[in-house]
Amino acid sequence: MQRLKRWLMFLLLLLIFILSVGFSMWNTEPVALSFGFYEFAVRPLSFWLIITFCMGGLTGLLIGAGLIRDTRLRFRIRALEKELAKRSGAKPTRTD
Repeated sequence: MQRLKRWLMFLLLLLIFILSVGFSMWNTEPVALSFGFYEFAVRPLSFWLIITFCMGGLTGLLIGAGLIRDTRLRFRIRALEKELAKRSGAKPTRTD
């Protein structure tokens, strides 16, 4: 069963790769991307979509790894330490 899963995963990744190459070959129309205050160089549409896809994947990995959640929790801990120090009259300790 494990071997079948590996083959299916390999075939899925191969299919995605082939479709990506085909997509890149067929979508070569140059597109300018502008954010109002900054305009990027003119690149093919496939370039912008692949970059967007990769950035979304990296963002998903960061969120999945808990890096963003941990940062939010650290800020919350600092705020609670400050509030505790204010109530008890002691200075907050720095643990980072």
